[in-house]
Amino acid sequence: MASQEKSDLYRQRKDSGVPLTRPYVEYTIDQLRAELTSIALQSGTTPDKEPEPAPEPEFMPEPEPMPEPIPRPRDPEEMPSQRLNTQDEDEIIRVDEQGRQWIQEEVLKPAYPKPRGRRVLTYIDTGVEQKSVQSGEYVETFEVAGKGTGRPAEVKITLPSYQVGIYKDPRFPFKVITYNGRNGFDLFDVQKYYGGAELVPVECKRTYIENVLCYDIRTVIRAIQTEHRHLQLTGRIK
Repeated sequence: MASQEKSDLYRQRKDSGVPLTRPYVEYTIDQLRAELTSIALQSGTTPDKEPEPAPEPEFMPEPEPMPEPIPRPRDPEEMPSQRLNTQDEDEIIRVDEQGRQWIQEEVLKPAYPKPRGRRVLTYIDTGVEQKSVQSGEYVETFEVAGKGTGRPAEVKITLPSYQVGIYKDPRFPFKVITYNGRNGFDLFDVQKYYGGAELVPVECKRTYIENVLCYDIRTVIRAIQTEHRHLQLTGRIK
């Protein structure tokens, strides 16, 4: 190792451009280092040094795993559209025993007539003002919002008697629409997957789940599997 180090230092000394003061055999390692340091100081540079070892990466603790959601049953008192303005579009409201993440609860039509819920919206009614505009021989009158302080008023909206269920299934890439035992894939999820409604394969059939237009689950899965086999046969995927 010492001879290798001496050879490297002598090569650097020889390549420095300053004439050597003695032959290789008369140099010691310390003398070579001293001359290289002196030459470097005169030229304003530093001699070649062995690269310093890279600092060891700091220890980063692994993030704690997120707790598994606790399955819980459906609220039997759930009313249709009661979460319409109280939750985000894809907010998970519960997870069932099968791991399905419910976004909207399924509420079946009641077997007998029963009172329906109402949404009550409160606003300030400022009344109306009449504005008239004359155009030729005609005078047209409009009603516009008033500018007074107004008074509190209410709008009551009767909720529907039923609603479809919406959930995410770990087995599928699309949301599932369900009602009374019938299921379908979310229309817009499938269209987004293929890049638009025009690009969805014709074998993907549409169907209604109660009053919601969806894609038939079996035909969509069959179309995806057919495309996957075609890509395998053509060598595009392994």
